[in-house]
Amino acid sequence: MKKNKYIVKLFIGFVTLSAGFTLSEYTFATSEETMAQEKIIATSSQKLAQLKETKQNISKQLLENEKQHSTVGVNIQKIQIDLDQLEKIESTTTISEVAELKDEQALTLTTSLSPVEVQEDTMTKKTKQLTELKQKQNRLTLEKQNISTQQADMQKQETQLSKKIAQAQKQKDEQSKQTNTHLEIVAAAKTHLGKPYVYGAAGPDAFDCSGLVQVAFASAGRSIGRTTVDQETAGETIPVSEAQAGDLVFWGSHGGTHHVAISLGDGSYIHAPVPGDVVQIATVASYSPDFAIRIL
Repeated sequence: MKKNKYIVKLFIGFVTLSAGFTLSEYTFATSEETMAQEKIIATSSQKLAQLKETKQNISKQLLENEKQHSTVGVNIQKIQIDLDQLEKIESTTTISEVAELKDEQALTLTTSLSPVEVQEDTMTKKTKQLTELKQKQNRLTLEKQNISTQQADMQKQETQLSKKIAQAQKQKDEQSKQTNTHLEIVAAAKTHLGKPYVYGAAGPDAFDCSGLVQVAFASAGRSIGRTTVDQETAGETIPVSEAQAGDLVFWGSHGGTHHVAISLGDGSYIHAPVPGDVVQIATVASYSPDFAIRIL
């Protein structure tokens, strides 16, 4: 409730024009904030879609890798069997002993060449093939590890992007809700423009400064204290220069405030000034507050 004299008075016509201008500025500012969140959502969603497409391609690569890895493993086993068989052949000394092995593959090795030549040539080729296949197997194993690492990184990126989108959407929803509440508070206060200041009054036909604030907030479904000291403790202190529509601006020191108004943004506010005056809009240039409070 106000004790100090307020000396500057503004015409109601100018007041209405000023209110429209400052609310437009506030709406523009909040729209920019909403657009910023929408941009984050759109950009992150696009990145998420690209990431999912990349993940699908990576998954195909992994399947192909596993297929090749399996084929190489089977071929390694076959060649190892061949080499084991050749070692058995090498341990024989005559063709008859080779025949006794009764192994089709072993028997086909007994060509016009001598058994020893056949064995040495075949073992050399098989050993070379085995070495190449094991090298390929190692490359495929390394490639699989790299793919798995990429998948883990992309999963982490996907989680981060999803969280970023959810957070931006939440902030957007909160901004929209706060904007609506801000505008409701200001709109409620404006309905009382021109009504007289009466010390201790809280409407409907007269108000003091804190009474106007209490009624405006109540109209928007918000409960706030009755006196300026109660109201100044209902939110977070911010610089007056950062006050937006729906924030409160105070005169006096914390714990000893003597006047309060509802900010309209852009340095304007609506208040019930002093006895003999009416609810009106003024600017910080004409009567500067000491600090502001953000309640929403």
